[in-house]
Amino acid sequence: MQDKIFEELFENYLQRKLSEVEEQELMQLIRNGEYDDFLKEKIHTMLKEKTGSEVMDTEESAYVLRCILSETKDDSGVIRLETEKRNRKKILRVIFAAASIIALIAIGNSLFFQQKTSITNPVVEQDIITENTLVDFSGKQLIHLPDGSTVLLNDKSSLKYDQSSFNNKTREVTLTGEAFFDIKRNETKPFIVHTGKVQTKVLGTAFNINARNSSKNIEVTVTRGKVQVGDTEKIYGVITPNQQIKVNKSTLDFEQNNVSAAVVTEWKSNYLILDDINMEEAVALISQKYKVQIVLANEKIKNCRITASFLNEEDLNHVLKVISSVTETEYRYNKTGSVILDGKGCE
Repeated sequence: MQDKIFEELFENYLQRKLSEVEEQELMQLIRNGEYDDFLKEKIHTMLKEKTGSEVMDTEESAYVLRCILSETKDDSGVIRLETEKRNRKKILRVIFAAASIIALIAIGNSLFFQQKTSITNPVVEQDIITENTLVDFSGKQLIHLPDGSTVLLNDKSSLKYDQSSFNNKTREVTLTGEAFFDIKRNETKPFIVHTGKVQTKVLGTAFNINARNSSKNIEVTVTRGKVQVGDTEKIYGVITPNQQIKVNKSTLDFEQNNVSAAVVTEWKSNYLILDDINMEEAVALISQKYKVQIVLANEKIKNCRITASFLNEEDLNHVLKVISSVTETEYRYNKTGSVILDGKGCE
């Protein structure tokens, strides 16, 4: 499959193992724009593994990718530190870290840092990144934690953890805002979420925490398993699916109620997460979200696996375009409005 060929070429290029012909083939595939989502995801992953600095949100990764793919030599936007709504120190770190990773795939003649490289003292900046063990995620995104757990972070929210101590005796994170947690079970290492003075402790379960600044309460709602909620002095209670503990941020007064977890977590329905699943599962999720029937013309397409996150209310055509690119399929609409996906599929 073409996507597997691309991934193999990319990995070999990072290890400097490509021949000149293979390198030209890789660069042409990148220029075609079909693997932008793969590159952006790679930027996320490699930044997280290599630097431990802030991981970029969707907008930021797209920005760096545009820098990488820029082919206009006199484009002052290739390195733009004054971009609106960006913290200068953070963008310095992000661009420098991305540069250290993506320099290997500098399209054409080192396009990523052509002209106007106004970043000063990069070695010092790299030292700062290396010494910082705090990982900070912000904005809506799907986060894969080192223990195999996942966190779906809502808009205007953040999650932090210290990678030097996470998964030692405990697995501890700090949340601001709202997130849905799906925690991998480990009876020897409790998972603890800190939200202000409130601590939510689990071994392995799925639950939602809403601790937005606009609310006077912290709400913990369980969808699977058991969750213990309390503070440093006492336990408020242990809740199970469709139960919620609401804690006043100021007084720490709390109440426990039965709720509909599906209603509480309805915000997740705006997101489409395809997290290393086969195409049969992916088609079911896409059909459910967009209320459309999707037919696979070739049964082998079901065997293809895909990882993709759509967090910005993308329309159906955008999703289908990405899916088709990754799985080497083509889509079309029939007379009834159904979507037909056709291609050779996977063994």
